[in-house]
Amino acid sequence: MFKNKILQIFLLFIFLAISLILFKKFNKYYSKNDYAKIIILSLLAINFFFGFIIKNFSKKSLIFFSYFFLILYSVNSLLVYFDLQNIPEKKMEKILSKKGMTFDKRKILEVVKDKRLQGKDIYPHVVPREFLKQNKETIPLTSLPNTLFVSCNEFGEWKSIQTDELGLNNKKFLNSFDILLMGDSFAEGSCVNQEDEPANLFEKNHKLKTYNIGISGNGPLMSLALAHELKSITDFKYIVWFIFDNDFYDLSLEKNSNYLINYLDTNFISNNYFSKIENEIDFQKRYIEDNLDSFKSGFSLKESIVELKPLISRINKIISQKEPEDNIEYDKEIFRQVFDKIVYLYPKKKIFVVYLPETTCFKNRSIECSQRFEEIKSFSDKIIYLNFFEYIKKNFKNYKEMYALGQDRAHFSPNGYNELVKFVYNNIQKQ
Repeated sequence: MFKNKILQIFLLFIFLAISLILFKKFNKYYSKNDYAKIIILSLLAINFFFGFIIKNFSKKSLIFFSYFFLILYSVNSLLVYFDLQNIPEKKMEKILSKKGMTFDKRKILEVVKDKRLQGKDIYPHVVPREFLKQNKETIPLTSLPNTLFVSCNEFGEWKSIQTDELGLNNKKFLNSFDILLMGDSFAEGSCVNQEDEPANLFEKNHKLKTYNIGISGNGPLMSLALAHELKSITDFKYIVWFIFDNDFYDLSLEKNSNYLINYLDTNFISNNYFSKIENEIDFQKRYIEDNLDSFKSGFSLKESIVELKPLISRINKIISQKEPEDNIEYDKEIFRQVFDKIVYLYPKKKIFVVYLPETTCFKNRSIECSQRFEEIKSFSDKIIYLNFFEYIKKNFKNYKEMYALGQDRAHFSPNGYNELVKFVYNNIQKQ
């Protein structure tokens, strides 16, 4: 009798603990369409609740939990094994092997350490988004200036970039040019050789001198902040803004920063960021060195095994019929304000917003991606909108040749960047 009472109290305690977690996390999980966690926690809460109120069910409640736990982690372990056999790196290695090429298997931290042993002052490419995730009140808008970084590897070799005096991926700072290129890693030219970066292609192929302020991980508010800070120190003819598919949900992170939200205000003057950029150097270097081990990439034991990430992501995908990152709703009103502000900042410039598709747009999200373009197109009648998604569909039988080694969720291939720049240039010529 006494043992049963102890067991029931224990089950009540577990029920209350799970209910508290569910109560505190529900809005977060629901807003991110993380239905799997809600379902798992709800099932456990119900199980322990009935184990508490029904005496005959107490032991069965623990047995159910044990089997439930065992099944979850067994299935998840099989999924982890499957995922490890099909990670992008292994797929790239197979593709390159067929071409007689090799794949550099080192992680980014290993590359940095090897380069440093050779005497190079080099860092992993830490971008402003990293600081945004730390909920900093003020954040750097660019990477370290005049610094060599290891950035990414989608073609078998790790790419390095050298930032200019403003911390941007250009050979040097320009105060007068033809195109201000804005956006995230696609504007930055991630993973391709320097000659195939879009800024260099505009100049090499079309004689349009271009200054690139694209940075990996930047969403609409980060891009707007950079354009705002550059206004007083640059002069140019056109703005070309690459809006990639993930920019729609980058806003969910950026809108939580008061520092960035200030840039939406037409009365906001400036943070004078570039006049104080030297103040950011020591802070960023110290942050990188202090967190160097956290920049390892690849398999995470904690995420994959302990947190059941492979199983949970698949359950969410089955429920919503989308990848987890495609489920996040974006704030249309803030997007509208971002475009209104860029027009306000540069009323006399020709502004081109170019929608870039993610690979799933060609598979199971075609209607959604077309709708997204139509939505942003409705935000301002003072911007020229270009749909690179439709261009690829109409002109190429195999969309995969536009992406690095034809891989899903990759950046563009050299051919992809060349076609993108040609597409934009032809539309500039029509104006």
